[in-house]
Amino acid sequence: MPSWHLYCPRCGFRGGEGEYYPFCPRCGGPLELRGEPLPGRRRVLGEGSTPLVLRRLGGLRVAFKLEYLNPTGSFKDRGVSASLQLASSLGYECAVVDSSGNTALSTAAYAAALGLRARLHVPATAAPGKLDLARALGAEVVVHQDRAEAAAAARREARECFYVAHQYSPVFLWGMESLGLELAEFDGWDFYVPVSSGSLLLGLWRGLRRAGARGRIIAVQAAEAASLRGRARLLAEVGGPTSRLADALVLRDPPRLDEIAGVVRESGGGLVVVGDDAIREALRGLLRLGFIVEPSSAAAWAAFTTISRAGGARDSVIVLTGSGLKYAGRLAEAAKA
Repeated sequence: MPSWHLYCPRCGFRGGEGEYYPFCPRCGGPLELRGEPLPGRRRVLGEGSTPLVLRRLGGLRVAFKLEYLNPTGSFKDRGVSASLQLASSLGYECAVVDSSGNTALSTAAYAAALGLRARLHVPATAAPGKLDLARALGAEVVVHQDRAEAAAAARREARECFYVAHQYSPVFLWGMESLGLELAEFDGWDFYVPVSSGSLLLGLWRGLRRAGARGRIIAVQAAEAASLRGRARLLAEVGGPTSRLADALVLRDPPRLDEIAGVVRESGGGLVVVGDDAIREALRGLLRLGFIVEPSSAAAWAAFTTISRAGGARDSVIVLTGSGLKYAGRLAEAAKA
């Protein structure tokens, strides 16, 4: 049997061998993982190893990491796959999650593949296309007024079902480390990463470090949910004060905010805050390059082009996080001039 446990760096709590907690039962903080919970972890639906497209733009090398080509159309599949494989191995029969959309859809798909029931708590702002797909996969979708209400509902069900808890869970981050391992060849480059809960940024960073690689982390946040403002060096702010297009970047107070800010500072990177006008322009630019992404993904390209115009860009990896095919009815409208 694998030997692993969870522990809390904040209060010192230590879980028993093989015991899962979505967050610290003593202080409520994010936990960390020690050991190997799934030595036989597999690619359930073919997640990970996503394509990478290398271009030369304006004298710079730019690598587009196509995370939107994961099975359910987002990077979240890496963390959800690891989480629900653990849930299955521990004997859970159901999974619960709170999400603005992508994690919900991913949970629905992996729960179906692994024979688990899924209940998804989402805010009313979640993209309808994602929710329709989740229902088609057999998940129960519960719509709430806002993200906070959805999170509270999911937490209440954490004893009954495996709570994916992607904002807190070290198991989710463990699954996300595979992205950093795949990008380790770009040692020393800049990495443009959309940030909401921070699981993408933290998983990428941990994976890079595991592989002995580094790089400047450029965190990209939506104007209305810029939780890193005042905590990381502000490199640019562009596109206006609203960010309604970035419906996957809405979390205003992520539980791992201190850690996220610390990574950005340690890497020598910074923060770019983008609004709707910049996202819309970036979305048009990516479509002209052939990348069909959701508006929240376009935030990373908006940040890169802003830094490039100011003369501060270097060889860079742009992580394109979510698929625009989930927005088939809205993408053309969002990209209009």
